[in-house]
Amino acid sequence: MSSPDSLSHVNGPDATVHDPRRRRAILIAVCIALMAVIASVSGLNVAQPQVAVEFDASQSTVLWMINIYTLSLAALLLPLGALGDRVGRKPILLAGLALFGVASAAAGLATSAAMMIAARLLAGVGAAMIMPVTLAVITSTFPDGERSKAIGIWTGVAGGGGILGMYLSAVLVDWANWRWLFLLPVVLVVAAAVTALRAVPNSREQTRHRFDVVGSLTSVVAVTALIYVLHEGPLHGWTAPLTTASLLVGVVAAIGFVVWELRRPAPLLDVRLFGDRRLASGSLALLALFGVQAGIFVVLFPYFQAVLGWSGLRATVALMPMAATMMLSSGLAPRVAARAGPAPPWPPASCSAARVWP
Repeated sequence: MSSPDSLSHVNGPDATVHDPRRRRAILIAVCIALMAVIASVSGLNVAQPQVAVEFDASQSTVLWMINIYTLSLAALLLPLGALGDRVGRKPILLAGLALFGVASAAAGLATSAAMMIAARLLAGVGAAMIMPVTLAVITSTFPDGERSKAIGIWTGVAGGGGILGMYLSAVLVDWANWRWLFLLPVVLVVAAAVTALRAVPNSREQTRHRFDVVGSLTSVVAVTALIYVLHEGPLHGWTAPLTTASLLVGVVAAIGFVVWELRRPAPLLDVRLFGDRRLASGSLALLALFGVQAGIFVVLFPYFQAVLGWSGLRATVALMPMAATMMLSSGLAPRVAARAGPAPPWPPASCSAARVWP
């Protein structure tokens, strides 16, 4: 997470794993862990009507049960990922799996809406410890020739895992009870932890600079405030005093984060990297893709179940083509990129302003 110039591998070349069987076990471990995290992002969408009835909760409260997990995950992703680079990726991965598993079990046993929200918040913290470390483990242990293929598989799990998780959650909701959907992440966590203990080596980075506390705090404030605006704006009004104040806090914190990171010798996030059009456009494309996908899930699941009267399983099956296409495309992407080469700049030179105007 930190600047490459300020970091050096403690394990050096020894961090690379040359045994194909062990690399396969490492990839299985991190993908199972990632599956647990991603499935929990969208799994509760399947049970919105049942949860609302169980806790006599409003739609806003149900949305907080769903979104508090994503909020804590997004807000803590950068600082906890950087902490894993320093402390050691394997300990952070195992600690995150333990916290995530306990919090998921607590959510399944929740007796009130407040307890559910608290459990989902803690699960998001655990997920923020897991998700960046899974990718860092791949980049530190896989050799150059195998890394892109492993990252492609990781991306496929990240993209399709949400709908696959919803499918299994729907089966549990329809055939048993909504509480059983939290059994899925607990089982995945146990499987990932057992495999990680045996296969994943520990690796970390060493730096001469202190941990970026200011950058961590400003990033958390910015993400939390801006997500709060998006969540509560439709309910209270986009011009309501609380919404406006949260927007102002989020924008100021985001600007402060960028300014601070530009001055740091070892930034939490090197924002200069986004000067590369390829990285910036790719990041924006992913933001749009997953933002639209999340919005589709939130809207369509209540519509399918409450309006059309579909079961959770039928509603999930209706969205399965999206998961299948995404996972297939992610697996093929590294091969296509290797054959096609880097993407040409956009817009094409033949359509650029330089060709139109003298």
